[in-house]
Amino acid sequence: MSNLIIEAPLVNGGLMPFIEEGQSCKYAVTMITGDDLGTPPRSLNIIVKTESGKLVKVVIPNELSKAIVMIDGETI
Repeated sequence: MSNLIIEAPLVNGGLMPFIEEGQSCKYAVTMITGDDLGTPPRSLNIIVKTESGKLVKVVIPNELSKAIVMIDGETI
């Protein structure tokens, strides 16, 4: 089971779910990248640099394991 939720809060107060809790990380990667790329991706990475200069990276693996969160290269 995945530890990932991807959703978009709407301006009218609603919520658009993309990936719901319990759906696999593999499903999330395939939904975003498609499945006809040739060589499949190992993961989908979301990287954010904070105002304080910290680098936050969320790694969504293209498998059934859980997403990983790192801050400045250290897994939390």
